[in-house]
Amino acid sequence: MLFYKICPASIKQDKLMLKGSMTKNRPSQIGIVGGGASGFFTAIQLAKHCYDNKLNASVKIFEATPHFLKKVSISGGGRCNVTHREFEVSRFCQNYPRGKKELKSPFQEFQALDTVKWFSERGIQLVAEEDGRMFPKTNRSTTIIECFQSEAEKYGVETLKNHKVQNLRFADNQFEVQFAKQEPVQLDFLVLATGSSPTGYRLAKSLGLEITELAPSLFSFKISSNLLRNLSGISFENVDLKLKISGKKDFKQNGPMLITHWGLSGPAILKLSAWAAREMKELDYKATLSIHWLPEKKLPEIESFWEEFSKSRPKMNIGNSVPDFFSKRFWQNFIDYLDINLEKNMNELSKKEHRKIIDHIYCTNLEIDGKNRYKDEFVECGGVGLKQINFKSMEVKKLDQLYITGELLDIDGITGGFNFQNAWTGGYLAAKNIADKLKLL
Repeated sequence: MLFYKICPASIKQDKLMLKGSMTKNRPSQIGIVGGGASGFFTAIQLAKHCYDNKLNASVKIFEATPHFLKKVSISGGGRCNVTHREFEVSRFCQNYPRGKKELKSPFQEFQALDTVKWFSERGIQLVAEEDGRMFPKTNRSTTIIECFQSEAEKYGVETLKNHKVQNLRFADNQFEVQFAKQEPVQLDFLVLATGSSPTGYRLAKSLGLEITELAPSLFSFKISSNLLRNLSGISFENVDLKLKISGKKDFKQNGPMLITHWGLSGPAILKLSAWAAREMKELDYKATLSIHWLPEKKLPEIESFWEEFSKSRPKMNIGNSVPDFFSKRFWQNFIDYLDINLEKNMNELSKKEHRKIIDHIYCTNLEIDGKNRYKDEFVECGGVGLKQINFKSMEVKKLDQLYITGELLDIDGITGGFNFQNAWTGGYLAAKNIADKLKLL
């Protein structure tokens, strides 16, 4: 593992900068705006550093809402997809449409394997599913939430709900944090861990940071095709998808897919949406989706299959002659979608109808006419521009008492635990760096 070392020159600079605003006679004041995954993990790590090293500091979390760790509670359908079982850093980084280059160094310090170890040391076993997603063995997000709350209490983190930050000001080497209802506070270090909340972007801008173009990520597709009518809940274990966006490059993905009330969702669709987030927004979520229902079979193989299949049941009607790779409900919709009479016997189908079935089993094109996002379990593409951040420490380059972690950055991962891992890693590095600075006082 690589560890960040503070050189003598930077130590001298830090001492000069912090002198006068922080003394050993009073606790250093550290505030974390955002009581979500990254905010809590940062606070816990920092408070533990302070406890272990007898550092005189006060760590506070300011959460705007009445609820902490909301995304943790709903992640993975209430099970909490903590991270992903991919322990080779370069491969892990390939799962970030934005930020994969910048995350290589941070993940050398704290990666998925370290996350597994961190929870294990606190009595929580993470278990990997076949697709690599890792959940607590209890399959309950409350296991993670209770762990964080216990650790925060153990190390003296002050957790403050309903503390909505209205304004931030930096002067005389301190931050003044103004709230909607409470009295202002003065801080020596500030961590913005607000996720994809509009408030976070506004606060970052107020401190002079640039925000890149924002666009939804991890969304499902609205498709009004009759093919999907009344089939909500039907899933496919593995399909190949190609997203064709006019005037843009094609995007490809494979994996499980789910039919919903409004169109298509599931891991393969959500991954596509992440990679094509900005392109889809630019064209108002209008695109063509090509679905290869049997990705392991080429067109000649499907032709051979259909010839044998149809000849083996000449007197059966097409609606009841269901290939074993489709459900009966989907197959009947499929045949109806192709404008073929369900009551026709196999030997009554025309050559044109046989050809249509073969071609659409191989590949069906559907028009996307919009997006649909889950209530709160979404990710935003865009955020604080990455060139403004020192990724060895997560501090802002031009204001190194300010730290940014988690989804507020222009970093987003595909579905599967990658966004949480970014939250844990950023919090780990920010906490370590702040603690290193406190040791200099």
